[in-house]
Amino acid sequence: MMKKIKNLIIILLLVFVLISMIIFSNITINSVLNSVNICIYNLFPAMIPFFIISELLINYGFVEIMAFLLRPIMKHLFHLNENCAYIIILSMLSGTPANAKYVKELLNNKKIGIKDANKILLFSHFVNPIFIIGTVGQMYLGNKKLGIIILISGYITNLIVGIFLRDEKVKAVEDVKLNRKTNLKNKSFISVLKSSIVNTSKTLVIVFGIITSCIVFSNILNAYFKFNPLLNGILEITNGLNYVGVSNIKIIFKIILSSFYLNFGGLSIHAQVFSILDNKKIRYLPYLEARVISGILSSSISIIIYSFI
Repeated sequence: MMKKIKNLIIILLLVFVLISMIIFSNITINSVLNSVNICIYNLFPAMIPFFIISELLINYGFVEIMAFLLRPIMKHLFHLNENCAYIIILSMLSGTPANAKYVKELLNNKKIGIKDANKILLFSHFVNPIFIIGTVGQMYLGNKKLGIIILISGYITNLIVGIFLRDEKVKAVEDVKLNRKTNLKNKSFISVLKSSIVNTSKTLVIVFGIITSCIVFSNILNAYFKFNPLLNGILEITNGLNYVGVSNIKIIFKIILSSFYLNFGGLSIHAQVFSILDNKKIRYLPYLEARVISGILSSSISIIIYSFI
């Protein structure tokens, strides 16, 4: 019975959106064009090379190398399987939702367990440094140094969240051996590269579809209810950051909002993460709680750093 009611609510919501898209056809078209612009010029250039290279690294034993080098930190500081070091390092470089892709890859390759996956998602939510420094700092806030402040606060926040939200120690699946050819299985480099490109393309389509849907839905709601544009960052961060950049509020409030949006992630990012992790037993509520805590904590840290500098 409850499932039928849930399905009915979803159908009614979708019909509402469909009718609204017809009524506000100009808004719909502009929203789609805006999402295309965001993805092509801001997100995909930073994501594509990292996604492809990350899969190549997995196939050539980089996970085992990171596990070997950072095993004490993973096991004693974060109480995690040492293979999670790979997710942390790559996520710091490429950002979210790439972290979900790395988690899925290690789960599929049985290098981490589902408990590790649930824990590492809580504090591997990094934002691509190129996007923060270039797009957010230079373009939206007009100062590259502000982007660096927000970037540093994000790193510190994840470290704090990782330490304080840890629980009991997790037993490693097995002791990994440093072997550069662990996953090659006689595959040629071209074959591995082709597989990496195909998997990356599938992930990018998911990301684009969710961003487009969220922007369209957000703008339709704005057309009906005239929300404050700054609230759009709760739904889709790139749209919200753009509004922050053009608003007339003080710079300190721009830093607070930008830092919160980026570390909370926006519901669009949340949807991307869980779409990539489809059919994996990942719990959303702890993830949501960690994102709220991270957003508030990172904003506070950003203010402290900004005040001193």
